[in-house]
Amino acid sequence: MTRILADPELAIDTFVAEEVGLSAATMGSPVSAAAGSLGAFSMGALVPLLPFLLLPTAAALPLAVAASLLALFAIEAGVSRQTHRPASRTGLRQMALGALAAAATYGIGALLGAAVHEATKSEGSL
Repeated sequence: MTRILADPELAIDTFVAEEVGLSAATMGSPVSAAAGSLGAFSMGALVPLLPFLLLPTAAALPLAVAASLLALFAIEAGVSRQTHRPASRTGLRQMALGALAAAATYGIGALLGAAVHEATKSEGSL
């Protein structure tokens, strides 16, 4: 134990391996992790964007919302296979969280948009 603590890097590596269960041999490359994140975020961004690229705006909005909620459910249901939790429960929870985040974002945007619009109107009248 004293020998391990004498070398701080060895102590950290030992702690991470023993307590957390990670080792340098099992860790992935940071570059592959970054590439995977880029791909996942890009694919996720296409889900709500695609209807707007293919349809008129009025028809695209409900389809974008539905596709986004369905994608949230499907992804979390897939993750539930790894966590051994009920797919329907975790999928619905993820859908609810996504809807709440979208509603909060819309509400904040509406408030800021109204504030910007009002500020622009008052500057024009000076």
